[in-house]
Amino acid sequence: MKRLSIPSVSMQDSYKTCISGVVNDDGLRKRLEACCDRFKDNSDEYFRKGCDGKLYSIVPIKHECNEDPVVVGEVIKSELVKLYDYYMVNKTKKSARKIYDQLILAANEKCPFCGGIGRPKNLDHFLPKAHYPQFSVFPLNLVPACRDCNMDGKGNIYATSAEEQVLHPYLDNDRFFNEQWIFARVIQSDPCVLEFYVKPPECWDDTAKSRIKKHFKSFDLADRYGIQAAEELSILIDQRKEFMCAYSPDDFGMHLRSIANSPSLFVNHWRKVMHQALAGDTWFCSNKF
Repeated sequence: MKRLSIPSVSMQDSYKTCISGVVNDDGLRKRLEACCDRFKDNSDEYFRKGCDGKLYSIVPIKHECNEDPVVVGEVIKSELVKLYDYYMVNKTKKSARKIYDQLILAANEKCPFCGGIGRPKNLDHFLPKAHYPQFSVFPLNLVPACRDCNMDGKGNIYATSAEEQVLHPYLDNDRFFNEQWIFARVIQSDPCVLEFYVKPPECWDDTAKSRIKKHFKSFDLADRYGIQAAEELSILIDQRKEFMCAYSPDDFGMHLRSIANSPSLFVNHWRKVMHQALAGDTWFCSNKF
């Protein structure tokens, strides 16, 4: 739900850089090098289907629990997984690790899946490497993610239909990032609370509507945004009781709206949505607590 720029490193550059770290196994290196063109074809398919919202249609590598199937050419699954786990993540493999670090830094300390409430700690495989090992070191498949959002830690789940796909920060349609679909309502209670929910634009097709609902639920954004809002709401109420106590309901609403309209907050940012909801609630703006 937070757009990331497409990485400048191509699949082939990333793949070849990782292969360059294989210095003690000539057989593995030669088998990996022989597959470069095939991986270029795979990456082209990924990009095309990612832009069309159809990554679910890429067939996973299916196998029995104890099997280690051939994926491309003469390269088996475990070797491709190791290409990421050992030859990219490993800090001693400086050239490939540089790519890893560049992808992390590109998120500017804000996890794109949750809209920045978490800080990316590692790279998440959008299509899990357990089922799609051919994309283990493909930059477009590596998304900086916080611990709460990391999909690799969610049982390697992958979508089997268009409606099940969470949003892809690099490739998905601009509408998911430029149009508002997260809202909040004020619960008139003591203490006051905010409830976040999804309301997609009416003009969106059913698949797009289903996808944002899936994303919102998969990353537990209702509860996580509610926790973020509770702390800020407590501070705001204290301010209302003290130095803003003389504000009329209209003046207080204008103050809240000015925060909601801050250009530094993207359209579905929880703070923007929070202050938007508060500014539009007559009870909250009139209440001096």
